[in-house]
This record gives sequence, C-alpha cells and structure tokens, in this order.
Amino acid sequence: MKMPSPTSPVAAPREAAPLGRRVACAAIVALFPLLPALPAETGRAQTASATTGAPGLVRGAIDPLVEPEWLLERIGDEDVVVVQAVRREGEFAREHIAGARPLRFDEITWEGEEGWVVEFPAVDALVEVLRAAGIRRDSRVVIYGASMTATARTWVTFEYLGLGERAFLLNGGIEDWKAAGGAVATGDAGPVRRGDVEAGEVTDFRVSAEWILERLEEPSVVLLDARPDDEYTGADDGMGGITTPGHIPGAAQLYWEELMDPENNARFLPRERIAEILERHGAGEGRTHVAYCMIGMRASVAYMAARMHGLDIHLYDGSWRDWGMREGAPVETGPDPRDGSGPGWR
Repeated sequence: MKMPSPTSPVAAPREAAPLGRRVACAAIVALFPLLPALPAETGRAQTASATTGAPGLVRGAIDPLVEPEWLLERIGDEDVVVVQAVRREGEFAREHIAGARPLRFDEITWEGEEGWVVEFPAVDALVEVLRAAGIRRDSRVVIYGASMTATARTWVTFEYLGLGERAFLLNGGIEDWKAAGGAVATGDAGPVRRGDVEAGEVTDFRVSAEWILERLEEPSVVLLDARPDDEYTGADDGMGGITTPGHIPGAAQLYWEELMDPENNARFLPRERIAEILERHGAGEGRTHVAYCMIGMRASVAYMAARMHGLDIHLYDGSWRDWGMREGAPVETGPDPRDGSGPGWR
C-alpha cells in the first residue's frame, strides 16, 4: 500500500514507531458505571456541524505515540503535562502515574439525553476543561488511561481542537510505564495552576449519515467498522434489539483490537503491521476513509491508526447508534468477505 511519509509533530518525542486479531465483545458506554453527571453548562454536542459537503482534509502523517522511556526522561519538564482519561469514580485515586492529572472523560464528551452517545461538546467548553487541567499554550500533553478507547477518544478531542500536534498517547499505558520503572501514586490530585491553552484551527473531520448515504456506491470511499464480530455481523441482534443489527453496506470490519499488541491492548502494533492491516481492509492513499463503531469510541483507535499514515480519515461520530436507529437506512449482515482469502478481498 502506498502510504504518505510521516512528518514529525511539534517537539517530536521519537522517530515514528514501525506500523492480530483478538475478537472480543467490547461493552458500550451505557453499560459502564460512569462518573456522576456534570451540569448542563458544560456544553452540548455540535452534531449539526458534522461535514455535509465533500471532505478532503489535507494533513500529513503524524506520530502521536510516546514510549514510557521517553516520558521517564521528561516527566519533570515544565511543558510536559500528563493526564489520565478518567471514566469511573475513584479510578485516578486508586493508582495513577506520579505527577499526572485527571481529565474526566465526561467533561470532554457529551453523552446525549439518554446517556448513550459520545460526541464533542462546544469548543469553548472543551478549552475551559483543558485550562482547568493546567494545560498551557506551550504544553506537550501525554494521555493515558485504563480504557484504550477512551484514551484514543481523548487524543482525537485534542485533534478536533487543532491541538493534535501537541498531544501524545502513552504507548503501552500505565502497565508499560510501571514495567519501565515509572513511579505511580495513589490519592486525589493536588491543585494545579490554571492553564491558558487556546484552540488551534478547529478541524471538523466528522461526517454525517447523509454524507455517507450519498456516497455508498463510490469506490474511493472506504468505511471502517471498528466493532467486534457479533456487532458487525448482526449476531448480537442489534445490542439485544436496541438498534437494527448489522453494518453499513460495504463497510470493512477493522475491529480496534486488531491494531493493538495482543499482550497489551494499550499498545499499538508496530507501524508496518498497522499499514498491512489497513491495506487488507481497503485503505490507501487517494481514498477517503470513514471510521465508525457503536458510539464513536472504538472508531477513535482506527482514526488514530489512519492518521499515523497520513490517510484522509474522517469520523462518523453518530456511528451505529445513529445509523442503526434510522428508519430505512440500508444495512448488511454477515461477515466481512475481506476477512479471509476469498474473492471479496481487495
């Protein structure tokens, strides 16, 4: 597969890491015991602004990953801010990287009236959350968390705000951090000085259901479904009857854990392996890619993998929670013919 050459982000921490499949059913956000709800003033999702015209973002490849060894050498630097994407009450206090700050996942997402949506709040609300976490204009932010999908979604939020080149994901998470000799702590976070971060050029890489419907027959549009077998094939009966079962017609099944180390699903596979997986699922230069899942979290992992290779990648933020609830929306069931050696492979 012809992939654009990666470019170094601001203060690139290391050279681009070089680019499996364990199918396991990942629970949707509604099934987790989440943090207490925040006041409505935090802002609501801007679903109406999702791209309706042809996308065509021109962005170079990035390297959003840092290794524990890199962080060990720089964690004391004034411009390095480590944040833990926190989804459950008490999670940060039980154990966290020493010096890290909590970033509540429900402060950077809007979960909808029914609590089963994950979408971007207003830009001003997001910036306020980052400032409260002490993030400054010159900060290099390293993100980790107990949930890889929430961690990836947090990085995607920085990307949405035009701050993707100053945000990095700790490859391997806290387990690899501890294995490398990194210190951990318990208890609540101490006070931090308020930051002055500003949004960069907001990059709205989202697409809507209407945009996809208009382009279902276009061979240059590649849909990447990041859900596991039972959700993709429809064997789950649409999450037990909540939605229509199946997937968007023509979508390739790129389950997010296929991109991760089988021994640690907080660590991405080497870059060349990811390139092979993307190619096997129809991805490549000159195509427009759209990642989706159930609510937009698992798709964030696929989005990051595509960004590492400079692909034109977009996010269907409504994902199956939106498509599967639309009356008359076309649906396919059954396995992906690309997941094998048959004639359906591209």
